[in-house]
Amino acid sequence: MYVTISQINKKKVIGDIMFEKIKKFFLLFSVIFLIAGVTSFTAYNWASMSNVEKLAVPSVLIVAGLIAYLFLEKEIYKNLAIFFSSFMIGTLFAVYGQVYQTGADVWILFRNWAIFLIIPMVATGYYSVMTLFSIVVAIATSFYLDLYLSGAIVPFLSSLIFGVILIVYPFLQKSFKFKFNNVFYNTMIGIFYICFIASGSIAINEDDYGFIAIILYLAFVGVVYLVGYGQLKKITVKVLSITSLGVFGVAFIMRMIKNIFFTDVTVYILLSLLVIIGTIAGVVKSVSKLENENIKKFTNVVVGFLKVFAFFLLIALVFSLLSSMGLEEGALIVVSIILIVFSYFAARMLKFEKDKLEIVAFIAGLICLGIYLGSYLDMKPLTILLIITIIYDVFWFVMPTRALDLLLLPLHYFLLGDFLVEKLEYIDFYYIDFYYIIIFVALIIEGYFVYRKDLLSNEKIKRILCGNEVTLLIMSTMWIYYMGIGMFLVNALLDLSSNARYYNVVLVMLTAIIGLFIIYREIKNPTLKIVLSVMLIALNYFAYSETLSLAITLLLMLIYAFRDSKWGLAVSTLATTYVIFVYYLGFYKTLLDKSIALSISGGLLLVAYLVLKYGFKGVEANE
Repeated sequence: MYVTISQINKKKVIGDIMFEKIKKFFLLFSVIFLIAGVTSFTAYNWASMSNVEKLAVPSVLIVAGLIAYLFLEKEIYKNLAIFFSSFMIGTLFAVYGQVYQTGADVWILFRNWAIFLIIPMVATGYYSVMTLFSIVVAIATSFYLDLYLSGAIVPFLSSLIFGVILIVYPFLQKSFKFKFNNVFYNTMIGIFYICFIASGSIAINEDDYGFIAIILYLAFVGVVYLVGYGQLKKITVKVLSITSLGVFGVAFIMRMIKNIFFTDVTVYILLSLLVIIGTIAGVVKSVSKLENENIKKFTNVVVGFLKVFAFFLLIALVFSLLSSMGLEEGALIVVSIILIVFSYFAARMLKFEKDKLEIVAFIAGLICLGIYLGSYLDMKPLTILLIITIIYDVFWFVMPTRALDLLLLPLHYFLLGDFLVEKLEYIDFYYIDFYYIIIFVALIIEGYFVYRKDLLSNEKIKRILCGNEVTLLIMSTMWIYYMGIGMFLVNALLDLSSNARYYNVVLVMLTAIIGLFIIYREIKNPTLKIVLSVMLIALNYFAYSETLSLAITLLLMLIYAFRDSKWGLAVSTLATTYVIFVYYLGFYKTLLDKSIALSISGGLLLVAYLVLKYGFKGVEANE
């Protein structure tokens, strides 16, 4: 068997890409860990430190970041350096308020922080600093409005800050003649519309400020559209503006229901359904002549969301019609049967190619069935879940729709957890134990497919395994919540079995073994093997001593990196960031303990990056 030059070059390119991802991961998370560590250190109530010493720590770090920005050459380093300094400015203001007990309102801290961010933002134009400035201004606005207003109008008015930035930024860019930053503007588009639509639809239904919310909602949709699409030709703005108007229509109809113009809500549900259908048609028509694949994918996501929304409105409409016919108790079982039967025939007619609405119908039907069995037949939760699981498994065989693969393992894990909680109460078994057991089973399955990666050529198996990985992410983030800032902490600690620490050790060791196996199988360069292995072991030790969640999310990041899965890597990265954030907020460790753990982790990652970047030759090619 001969290996061609093109194959060799292809392997080299893939190796280079993978190596660059690993380096960027080390660099990015070293900054995140170090920022969190320094913030924890400065927030700690140091009795032994003078006021000058307390203020000196963030001040020195600000200067260090600025010096690094001036002397570093590559844009990615300069961007991270100035972002680090910009974040430390906020930490400095927080320490100043703590030291001198100024008694100022919280919004003043964020206002001053935002003012000082103007200089690095204008001077550099980096999207990271501009995004930080925008978020800080929005937070300052929210705290300020809380002094005078209350209710949903506060987050809605705060979200308008991002809309103002979208409107003003193009004109400022032209006035100051600096390069238009597409990354920043697209980021603002996403943040604005998500916050704006969510908070605006709620604010419209407020009794005190509903009319003001309506006026502002329509005004900002119109102005952002004129600037974002009219001038800049951002198709995403056009699509999201149409979506915003559709959600506005539903929110306005909901406000009409509150005023009870008619006693029958069926009319309003029907109107809402028609509005969403019209919105879907408008969105599809707006991009029908475009050839850009990224825009099409984005539009499909938006349309998918609207279709799901429309389908639930349809379910509500059926419920309303059945209730008006006197079938209030029987409406659930009737709707359940209709939805499940519809899902089967819809999937057959669509030939399993567009498995969206039929899956929504099927799951909605199962939910209705579960509510009916529990509410009207008084079945136990375990019995209900067993019935639902059996129905699901039958449909998984006869209706091989792709989305059912994703939910197969999570549903069975849910059944396993319910069984453990309900059936093993009479022995030395505690509520928190089933977290460990489910995570253990999911890790064993994940490890098996890491070993048998040849099986991943089967798309069905890949989807089933994706469900397993989603379970791991959900369980690990739930774990850090419960064992961190959750109110459940005290009860969890009291109910924790004597074997809990051993569970933790076993699971962390298991994640380390799976990770090391991946490294030694996929990495050819001995130096790279050693560096990655040391980092993995060090971070897993941190995970054992602090939180299990970090070990799992880091393992999944490693898995997705070697699979070259961009979405998987993005989701697991966000999960890891969330774990670090919750760990920082947790009250079961002192700020000093957190500072030490986070700073050491950040330092290790930074050292690993420097080793891979400057320490050895031939590492990039993974030879």
